[in-house]
Amino acid sequence: MEILMNLLLMLGGVAVFMFGMKQMSSGLERSAGSGIRNLFKKINKNSIFNYGIGVGATALVQSSSASSIMTVGLAHANIVTVKQGSGFILGAKVGTTLTAFIFALSGISKGGFSISSVFAAVAFVGVIIVFSTNNETLNKIAPFLIGFGMLFIGMEVMGTAIGGADSTLSIQLSKVFKYEIMQNPILLVILGILFTGIIQSSTAATGVFIAFLATGVINNIDQSFFLVMGANIGTCSDGIMASLSTNANGKRIALFHLLTSVIGAVSFSIILVLFRTPIINIFESLFPQNPQFSLATFNLIYNTIYTLVLLIFIDPLVNLVTRLVKDKQQKLEEVSYIDEHFLQTPVVAIEQALKEMHDMAILAKENIDRAYASLVNEDMSQSKLISDVEYRIDFLTNKLTNFFIKISLVNKFAEDEKLIGGLHHVTNDIERLGDYAVLMVKETNYMKENNVKFLDQTKEELDLIYRNICEMFNLGFDAFSKRRTENFRKISNLHKEIKKQIASTRDEHVVRLSSGMYPVEVSKSIYSVLFSLQRISDHIVNIAYSIRSTTGSKTEALQAIENERKKKENAYR
Repeated sequence: MEILMNLLLMLGGVAVFMFGMKQMSSGLERSAGSGIRNLFKKINKNSIFNYGIGVGATALVQSSSASSIMTVGLAHANIVTVKQGSGFILGAKVGTTLTAFIFALSGISKGGFSISSVFAAVAFVGVIIVFSTNNETLNKIAPFLIGFGMLFIGMEVMGTAIGGADSTLSIQLSKVFKYEIMQNPILLVILGILFTGIIQSSTAATGVFIAFLATGVINNIDQSFFLVMGANIGTCSDGIMASLSTNANGKRIALFHLLTSVIGAVSFSIILVLFRTPIINIFESLFPQNPQFSLATFNLIYNTIYTLVLLIFIDPLVNLVTRLVKDKQQKLEEVSYIDEHFLQTPVVAIEQALKEMHDMAILAKENIDRAYASLVNEDMSQSKLISDVEYRIDFLTNKLTNFFIKISLVNKFAEDEKLIGGLHHVTNDIERLGDYAVLMVKETNYMKENNVKFLDQTKEELDLIYRNICEMFNLGFDAFSKRRTENFRKISNLHKEIKKQIASTRDEHVVRLSSGMYPVEVSKSIYSVLFSLQRISDHIVNIAYSIRSTTGSKTEALQAIENERKKKENAYR
């Protein structure tokens, strides 16, 4: 009965420890959310640089699973390439090893002093913050403090339940690891994979292995080495699950993560089998009384060496996963980037939505180009394609709108909430751009049915208006996608110029109509086309100014920029 009660207590300790791990990782991600996003934006073509960013970002959230899921999501959104994401993934494997050293401290005590007790009390500080203040910054930090403290509470509960190396439960559990079959490296690696796959965290699995070492359940440190190598493979399950509904790039990142983890585990397992005795002797001599530090150190060395070696061969590895995972042809009712699996990581979900919106805007612009070409060339051959693209734009509008609502339900940042509100309006503006393309095609069809044509002078005037609209579109979407205001004045001037040109074309039409150059029937078409061009330019302005105004208001956006300027001036004084 005593063994059963201690075993149940140990499982409770594991539960507290795992919950603390999740809470700490979530707290870190929440408090460092903008920092992580900025790190991702710095990813470039240099694999070594991306490796460093992977180390840094994962050190912030202390979860290689979270980092791999983020990378899968960003690759799915084409925000990072497969090669860039692969460099990041390799770095993430190293970034997550820091926590193992913190766990190893739990076994250190001197006299009446225990580091675990000190760290466990941090959870109380976090709880006090939650119940005593509404300070936004402190409340972002509190979940991390609570989770961090719970890690050590869980470790202490596990240690108490297991007891020392001579306790009944410890002796019974250690018997499991003394069986002949438990000396088999392959079996130990598989156990590490299965255990980590179940608890969904290699960091938490490593913490449990450290607790077993510290309490004497595992006496041979080489067994823990094989277990932790298996854990490094098992943690790939999160990325694989996240990639199931992504495009080819997301799947390639998940496959790269799995492939490199297997290569690392197989290589080091062979080395450890061949040189088991000298390797064990080295680690035992380094940490004679603290085997948990041997595991933490091995974890760091193992991940660092094999990821740096694979970084050299990143190009052939990326080519391999690219060949293994083929691209598929997109359907009209299919999103390219947004994926509800990433809603729990709003940083990634928002970036996916921005990418989906960018492609949706390109679809709308291409449709407007087709519609305008159909109009001036009196050609209806593109009407079916225009109709199909419009159907896709409407489909994406509904998907994005629902996606923004779901992001809002899980998002914790006021800044992101404001951004999401603006994106709702931008999505509607893009959808309206597509509608005016369809309206111009309908007008083209009306003109052909009624044998009505524009004069060359009118076409020249329309071309001048449309060239300005194209220029404004490029400036507007550059402002929106890069979140910069440098071209606001030029966009505003183009908008005013387009209004003048439209008014001039209307006046010229009245003159031509009065002189008999046009039949009365053409008026409907000219006014309809001019209205469409005017509204297209209005929506482009709304999209551009949305980066400083939720509703795309020009006045509100310019006022926000002026306020920002004044704040900077006051800061320098």
